[in-house]
Amino acid sequence: MKKLFRITSIFILLLSVASCSNNDNDDNPVNSGNYFPLTLANYWNYNVTNRNIDLNQTQNTRDSLYVSLANNNTFGLSVNGIATGTMNTILTQLDLTRTSSTLLGTGSITFPFEGLDDLQIGVNNAIFYNTNTSVNEVLSSVDGTIEQTIEGLPIIATYILKTVQGTASPSLFLNNINYDNAIESSLILELTITTRVEVIPGSFVDVLILDTQNILEITNHYVKDIGLVRSEASISYQLEDFSQIGITLPLAGSLHATSIQALDTHTVAEE
Repeated sequence: MKKLFRITSIFILLLSVASCSNNDNDDNPVNSGNYFPLTLANYWNYNVTNRNIDLNQTQNTRDSLYVSLANNNTFGLSVNGIATGTMNTILTQLDLTRTSSTLLGTGSITFPFEGLDDLQIGVNNAIFYNTNTSVNEVLSSVDGTIEQTIEGLPIIATYILKTVQGTASPSLFLNNINYDNAIESSLILELTITTRVEVIPGSFVDVLILDTQNILEITNHYVKDIGLVRSEASISYQLEDFSQIGITLPLAGSLHATSIQALDTHTVAEE
C-alpha cells in the first residue's frame, strides 16, 4: 500500500523537469498579482486523498506545507513529516523563484519507481504557471532517456515532460469555497519503455514494454494572494504482458490511480 502511494506521488516528480519558454498573448487576459505568496512562515494545510482505482483502496492524509527558506528571490518549502500530496512532494524538493507572472523551480528530484532504482532528475527553471500567456501555451518541455539494467534486463525509458497554461477565472468554486482570481496549469508526462532482448548470440532486438502514452496528467489551481488551492493528478498505465512467453518484467504491470490535495486552512502574510 505504501509503495503504491509512493509511486503515485513520484510519477509526478518527473514533471518538474523542464526548460523555459513563454509568450505574451491576448488570448488569455493578463492576471497581475501574486499567485503563490512566499513570505517566510506562510503555511497551507491540505487534505490529501490518494486512491488506487484497481484495488479500490483509498488513503486519506494531511500535509502542512510552509515556507522554510526565503533568501532574496529564492524560496524553499517544507512539510511537517513526509509529503503525501503530489505537488507538495515536487515543491519541497526545489528552490523556487518567482517573477511578476511566473513561478519557477530548480533543483534535483529523486523519485522511486517500482522495480527500478531511485532516479535523480535535474530541473532548471521549470515553469509551473505564467499569468501573462495564452491558454494551452506550452510553458516548458524537455525530453530524455533513462537506462538501467534490472535483474539482467536492460530497461530504456524515453519521456517527454511538459507544463501547459490553463484558463484564468475571475471566480472559481473549489473545495466548497468560491475563490476570486484563479489560474490553472497542467503537468503532463508522456512515457515509452522498451527493453533489449538477445534473439541469437550477438543479435539484439528492441521490445516494447510500454507503448507511448500520457501516463500522468495533473491539474493545478492557484488563487491570487493565496497560492496553490487544489491539485488533481491522474496516473494510468498498462505494461505489455509477456507471461505467455515466460518473461516476467521487473516492473509493476499496471497502475490506475488518482491523487488530490485540497486546501483546508492557510495563513499568508502580505508581501
